[in-house]
Amino acid sequence: MKKSFIILIISLLTISAQATEYEAPQLSERSYIEVYTCAPGNQLYSQFGHTAIGVFDHSRGIDQVFNYGTFSFNTPHFYLKFCAGKLLYQLTSETFSQFVYSYERRGRQVVAQRLNLTLEQRQHLFNLLSENCLPENCDYQYDFFFDNCATRVLDMFYRAFGDSLCYIGTDTVQLPTMRDCIHPYLDRSLWTKAGIDLVLGSITDRHASSRQQSFIPDKLHDYLTECQIDTLPFVLRTRTIVEPTIVYDRTPWFLSPMMIFSLLLIAVIIISFRLSDTALVIFDRIYFCIIGLLGLLITLLWFATDHGATVGNFNILWASPLFLVYVFTIGRTEKPWYKWLRIILLAGNGIMIIGFLLPQSFNLCFYPLVAATLIRLVRRHIGH
Repeated sequence: MKKSFIILIISLLTISAQATEYEAPQLSERSYIEVYTCAPGNQLYSQFGHTAIGVFDHSRGIDQVFNYGTFSFNTPHFYLKFCAGKLLYQLTSETFSQFVYSYERRGRQVVAQRLNLTLEQRQHLFNLLSENCLPENCDYQYDFFFDNCATRVLDMFYRAFGDSLCYIGTDTVQLPTMRDCIHPYLDRSLWTKAGIDLVLGSITDRHASSRQQSFIPDKLHDYLTECQIDTLPFVLRTRTIVEPTIVYDRTPWFLSPMMIFSLLLIAVIIISFRLSDTALVIFDRIYFCIIGLLGLLITLLWFATDHGATVGNFNILWASPLFLVYVFTIGRTEKPWYKWLRIILLAGNGIMIIGFLLPQSFNLCFYPLVAATLIRLVRRHIGH
């Protein structure tokens, strides 16, 4: 009986401790909170921009910019964890001057939105951010579409303000997909765009509401502008604190994937009628091995990682890992299962001709590769 009583007391104390809000330093009436939307950079990890939250009270020496986009290259097995979707990101904080300097020296624009919050609301949000920034709480498993620096900020707002925060904007009749949202940021880097379109699955072709689109920092900026808190505008005012001077790298048209793959298609058409059988066997083994390796990458990202955005990838129809088996049949005595394997591969690439009927958007630059694959498969089939 005594033991049960002690356990009950401990449980009540634990529940009470959990219900007590973490107390950050007290803010004064002169405090303010801002959301920072940072323009894209040239590096892959920065091509979609960034979001951060600043909490300031100069009368009390409080100067913190909270950043949900921090990761360390020193993490053990960094690249393996990144590829497997298991890399942990952290919430960290820095001073305003440190934050701004990192964007000034790269020439990336930073726009600040001053939030229209009462002192009580500012304090509550500051408490939650400070608690989240503790070493035992700061790590989270990053997901580009569903759990990133922008979605974390919006989720924190809804956690802090609940139903008092209300989106008053209206969604368009034809909602964009998540893939549509990222494409404008990739049009200047066409090889990156092709690579991302290769590995993203059909899940990213679902239509996204305004809140779901807010995984993009620019979209979050627009979303917050259309929000109210207690029937008042959520954003009090907007200002630019870093002017843009960045010069973006762009892929020349003559080096674009569409141009390179179209030239490859022309080359395949020519060599299909010019090379000897022995040379064609060598070419086909190299070509189909490359396509098969792309298929293996798609398969691993789909089934062997925690990346939710790579699930249901219909690119596997034309870039099939079965090509890695098929290369060992080329130039050998025909067996019945060789023929069936070729038919399966032909069917997968053939379906891509009506790819617009599939629940996934495909990058047009892949179609020259599909055509080249069909030509070589058909020519090899006819040859046997």
